Amino acid sequence: MYYFGLLTFSGMDDENTPILSIPNEMVKHLYYAYIKETYEETGILSLDTEKYESLARDLAYKGNWKGLIEYISGRMEASLSLRDLMTGEKVHQVFWNIYLGLNKLYNVYSERELNQGFADLVLEPHLAQNPGLKFSYIIEIKYIKPADFEKEDGEEKLQALRAEAESQLNRCGIDEKFRKTIGQTTLKKLALIFCGNRLVYHDENQATDGRLAGLESPSGMGQ
Repeated sequence: MYYFGLLTFSGMDDENTPILSIPNEMVKHLYYAYIKETYEETGILSLDTEKYESLARDLAYKGNWKGLIEYISGRMEASLSLRDLMTGEKVHQVFWNIYLGLNKLYNVYSERELNQGFADLVLEPHLAQNPGLKFSYIIEIKYIKPADFEKEDGEEKLQALRAEAESQLNRCGIDEKFRKTIGQTTLKKLALIFCGNRLVYHDENQATDGRLAGLESPSGMGQ
């Protein structure tokens, strides 16, 4: 949250511990107040905990990532009040960082440096607590403006973003530190493209990294 500017350092307490606070009224209104009001008025940001945990386990143990991704994106799309808020890749990174981080199976990192590139989101498995986890994830997020998506060349722009995401995922190599943290899990690389608050594309990169092979076939276009 500090990285994305949602919190800032405002001083130190008596035990010399940094104090984090909301940086200004704009951020307070745009994010915190908006999310609080939306949740209180519509409940749309709430999740079915049992369903969420079941889908998270499918993602972690079976490699079936599509169910959890579509469930979270469906909750996001169902809220008309989120339409104006969900603009730009960084905002989506914050949203997905929070909601993917609700599960207890992974540590979720933003802008993680991996060898020759940076990953928007990394799901690093809690192997000490869950030694049977079989999959780890790198996620690349792209965003297209609704006005651009609706133009005649909207499909071409979408395909260009898809190619860009694939290229960036291919550059995210596995360094020795990351290889140790993910253990023997199979690494899946996902590309998500959003238009406003709507997921318009989700697919799995088929490139493998050394022994981390055995990725499943692409899931195809989102609805």
